[in-house]
Amino acid sequence: MEIITSLDNTSVKQARSLKEKKYRNYYGLFLVEGRKQVSEAIQKGLNIDKVFVDSKKAKQFEDLIYATEAPILAVTEAVFKSISSTETPQGIIATVEMPASKLYKYRVGDKLLVLDKISDPGNMGTIIRTAAACGFNQIFTIDCVDAYSPKVVRSSSGGLYNVNLYPTDYAEVVNVCKGNSIELLIADMHGENIFGDFEIRGDYAIVIGNEGNGVSDNLTQYGRLIKVPMKQGLESLNAGVSASIIMYQLEGKNI
Repeated sequence: MEIITSLDNTSVKQARSLKEKKYRNYYGLFLVEGRKQVSEAIQKGLNIDKVFVDSKKAKQFEDLIYATEAPILAVTEAVFKSISSTETPQGIIATVEMPASKLYKYRVGDKLLVLDKISDPGNMGTIIRTAAACGFNQIFTIDCVDAYSPKVVRSSSGGLYNVNLYPTDYAEVVNVCKGNSIELLIADMHGENIFGDFEIRGDYAIVIGNEGNGVSDNLTQYGRLIKVPMKQGLESLNAGVSASIIMYQLEGKNI
């Protein structure tokens, strides 16, 4: 197998550019790095564009190489590191086609999640990972960090492949929920305690807000405030932690 040694190789330059959102959108591709992530992408039937392997570690990934029909590009360690977004690369990266955008179609019983301006990639990935685990596989995103950035993909740990994402705006979320009698449950420190006697009244959507500013008034005015209780004197929980607790509390018994 020929080994690519040049940082200026066309395929290498394209893969490296996918660290930036504008190029992910331009090419319609995103990076998936590491054995577990690449394996799950293949198993889920995602459209793999290319697979890059560190030539010194290629034998470690023979099972994955044979499991995909995508072109396999062996590269030097230096070239591989230029593509990787981790400090200690495992030695395999795939460029994967981003799912085509689609409109949400309501189905009774859908578990919905609305993310309002989540800005931290770690939080975004954690929320997506937990959402997939709890069955909240319909996720509306409003001005959030790009779900296909390398850090979000990595921290979602495969959860990204099990959910549907709908980039949208406040008006569309309100229209969808009002039109289908879906109650907006807004995570807010002044809301109802979700433990104890808390009751779900029908189909609902959990709304998680920005790490610093919470949920916008564009949504809170239409929803029911809920909270994870805490001892006095403490600030709100991390957005990823709060979202995870709420999802498990409301749907854990149904998993």
